[in-house]
Amino acid sequence: MTQNRVPPWAWLMAAMAFGLVVGGALGFFSGGNEGRVEMPGLLIGLVFSALLGLLMWLTAIYWHRLDEAAREAHKWAWFWGGNVALVPLVVSFAILTSNPDTPVPMLLGMEPTPAGYVATGGLIVVLTLLAGYTLAWLFWWLWKSRA
Repeated sequence: MTQNRVPPWAWLMAAMAFGLVVGGALGFFSGGNEGRVEMPGLLIGLVFSALLGLLMWLTAIYWHRLDEAAREAHKWAWFWGGNVALVPLVVSFAILTSNPDTPVPMLLGMEPTPAGYVATGGLIVVLTLLAGYTLAWLFWWLWKSRA
């Protein structure tokens, strides 16, 4: 008797689609523009925490259904890609802390407030780590496919 198992890539696509829906919903309820419904901050935090828990569960399912080569590629890429991607972030941090009057560009139309700086910095860190991971993952697969 054969089992109808969902392939790992389908779980990953479901998690990505889920993230897009959640991001769109949170953007809609953020109350940034007129005509949008404003949602209390505590409710946004609770919804976001529940959705993160669901995403972690989907990620665990994805991980357990991967083969050994794909798992190794992910681990290698997160370790090397993430650590190498930290180098420009550490250098930027050193430059900004040694010159406190350096103007910092804000992303996504953020205001130069503490919350804007934290959001901009967090987004830069996440995007840099994801770029390092992606490059290392591609390198790993190209390297292993030549052997």
